[in-house]
Amino acid sequence: MKRKLLIVCAAAFLSSSSFGQVTDLGGPLSWKTPLKSASLLQTKKMKSFDMKTVETQDLVNDQDKSIPYRFGYKFDTDFTLDNSGSWENLADGGRVWRLAIISDDAITMNLLLEDVVIPKGASLYLHDAENTNRVGAYTARNNREDGLLGTELMRGDHMVVEYYEPASVIGQGSFTIVNVIHGYRTLTHVQNNLTKALNSSGNCNIDVQCPLGDLWSNQIRSVAMIVVGGSGICTGALINNSCNDGTTYFLTANHCLGGSTGNWAFRFNWEVSAGDASLSCATTTNTAGTYNNSSNWDQSANGATILASNGASDFGLLQIDNMTVTDASNWGLFYAGWNNVDTDGTITSAIGVHHPSGDIKKICEEQDAPYHSVVSGADVWWIDAWDSGVTEPGSSGSPLFDQQGRIIGQLFGGAAACNGTSNNNQYDFYGRFGVSWGLGASTYLDPTACGGGSATSNPGYDPNPSTSSLDKLVSNLFTVSPNPSNGFFKLDLGSTSLKGANVTISDMTGRVVLTQSINSISTSLNLSSADNGAYIVRVISSEGSQVKTIVLNK
Repeated sequence: MKRKLLIVCAAAFLSSSSFGQVTDLGGPLSWKTPLKSASLLQTKKMKSFDMKTVETQDLVNDQDKSIPYRFGYKFDTDFTLDNSGSWENLADGGRVWRLAIISDDAITMNLLLEDVVIPKGASLYLHDAENTNRVGAYTARNNREDGLLGTELMRGDHMVVEYYEPASVIGQGSFTIVNVIHGYRTLTHVQNNLTKALNSSGNCNIDVQCPLGDLWSNQIRSVAMIVVGGSGICTGALINNSCNDGTTYFLTANHCLGGSTGNWAFRFNWEVSAGDASLSCATTTNTAGTYNNSSNWDQSANGATILASNGASDFGLLQIDNMTVTDASNWGLFYAGWNNVDTDGTITSAIGVHHPSGDIKKICEEQDAPYHSVVSGADVWWIDAWDSGVTEPGSSGSPLFDQQGRIIGQLFGGAAACNGTSNNNQYDFYGRFGVSWGLGASTYLDPTACGGGSATSNPGYDPNPSTSSLDKLVSNLFTVSPNPSNGFFKLDLGSTSLKGANVTISDMTGRVVLTQSINSISTSLNLSSADNGAYIVRVISSEGSQVKTIVLNK
């Protein structure tokens, strides 16, 4: 069994825009106010560790997808405002505490903290000694009842932890740095222009801005990458309740849980901007530098509470703490709908949206009906093989949508992967949402307080309707056969009223290879001059639009 977990391969660098649960305060105070040189700060240097032993362990552990893919060595520490670092008083009565931490040859560094209390007006930053790379600020908004905080990753092997208190709250703040994580994996994609894990997934993955994602813009906007406990990656989605009130419920996999979710980070809109035509269809074979201008990857929330979970369908339903419907609206997010009718044969096709290997958001399609199965005692939807795209480590917990764009499950595991630029034609399986419904999900997603208790489906909720997809999702608008073909396809319409519609065929990079009008119930499509591979067929009509994938194999 392949449980799709991968350590986050991401470095955080905050622009001047808001960072959601991380507040932009214009940079650490030491960058703007003359203070003692960073070279004179008290320094905690991490001990060396046996890299050969770690690599030997990784050779074994990397084959076991039921545990996180490790990218960093975790040092146990006990650094507090009282026993480490030094204070420096400011002219206005405030003060700054700083501590330098060095871990030689680390590619990235991040922290796990406990007993965190950040008073109103105070702030916590991580930055390098050269004042070029920072994470934060963490403020009172990041306070949790359990006192936990997991930071984003900072590139480099020298970190300065900087905490500022204004005069009005002197002595009220506290935290303990309990872990320093030394990132040792060769994460070239992190070091190159802070592109995070861009282009780290297999070359057969399909970007959500490619034509396959055209009809699924709402569903795509619900999906987020999760940094699990500072040491792993999963995927999940905002999910709507029948109240349509914007409660930040979030669905992922039960096997992604373990330990506290208080230090989780939820990174939304980690994808190429749909508004930039030059970046409209990124693929993993392109150079990472092409996509450095994406403006939406810095929308992140921290910490969550587990509401319901169960291994019988491998689901975890969470509520993201301190994230509001206003945040969701400002970030252009969508609360995905759901379908709890769990009858085998009711689902005719499926779409998956996910973050493979921490890469920008990808999409995969199954044109055939998934069906019921049981894996390790869990009730699942089984997919024999994807028709377009795949999933990978890091995709765990990602939503499976039915033909009408409603969640029917979350990724449990499988063997699907890329074989170069092609799909390896292996299976995946998803915990069934219909089973999760009776295991606690219904209590939160269809509460009687909103007149619920008997709903079988929900279309979803957009807190900012102006961002809604303009496309009308239509099923069975047309069929294409044979598929695969040697270059000659036949397109059959589902209704004679669709005559006069247009068909456009694009390759997976978005390049249009054929456009023609449809003047009869059956139309011939000639792709004999095109290269072998997968193509997206889109029919646009007055009744709506639909896309399908075809394969050319001459």
